[in-house]
Formats: sequence, structure tokens, C-alpha cells
Amino acid sequence: MTNPYGQQQPYGQQPGQSQPGYGPPSGATPAPYGQPSPPYGQPAPYGQPSPPYGQPSPFGGGPGMGGPGMGGPVQDIPDYKGWAIASLFLGGILLGIFAIMKSNEVGQYKMQGNYAMAEQASRTTKTICLISTILGGLGCVIGLIVFIAALATI
Repeated sequence: MTNPYGQQQPYGQQPGQSQPGYGPPSGATPAPYGQPSPPYGQPAPYGQPSPPYGQPSPFGGGPGMGGPGMGGPVQDIPDYKGWAIASLFLGGILLGIFAIMKSNEVGQYKMQGNYAMAEQASRTTKTICLISTILGGLGCVIGLIVFIAALATI
């Protein structure tokens, strides 16, 4: 076959060969109109059955399932983010900001896989939030007493 534009054939092709034509994709074809489509997801490789949804893998747990010597999944390490935000308003800005920073460290350590440091940062966050809540509660009680005493003198 000759090129109508007078150009040479691309490298690797002989003048007598033609390029393979475009056809349907090599993957699965869509179901005809009105027919049920095949289920979503990838089929099991090499004809082996895939484990049912929610069942454990035969090779152990996936990511986030805890490491050796861990008491449970990594997601069980609390970050106390909500309590840290509440302590920002209850116990003061300084303790609240420090509690939020420590709470963020818990998530960073968990993403890095440093679970011992994540547990330590979680305990520190809990302690800061507890101190901030106690100080905030005492401040509210003292403020209420001062308010009542001011109303009594009027």
C-alpha cells in the first residue's frame, strides 16, 4: 500500500503491512439496552473466588488494623478534637490552642504510623482538655458568685 501523500512509512512497518484497525475496547463490553449490567468491581484474578464484602483478607488485616503488640485498631486512638475546640472557649485561648495543636499531632502520628507517639499525644491532649475544662468550670462558678454579689449590693 502506498502513501497518498508521498511520505515514507513509519519506522517498524513494512510497506505491505497495514495498521490494525480500531475496534471495540478489549475490556468488558456494556450490556445491551434493557439487559442487566454486570456487577461493579474487578473480577477475582485467575478464576479464584474473592472474599465476600466485610470478610477479612486471608493475608491479615488491611491498613489501620493495628500492628504487632497493639491492643486494637489504630482508629481507637482518640484525638479529642471536639473537646479541644470546646476547651478553647471554656478554659481560655492559650490552653485551647495548645490542646488543638496536640490533637492535630495525634492525627499526624497516626498517618505516619508512629502509634506510640500518637497514644502519648492523645493522653497529653486529654490532660490539657481536662485541666482547661476544670479551670473553665471554676471560672464560671467564680464569675456567677461575683455577679450575684454585685446584684445583691445594688
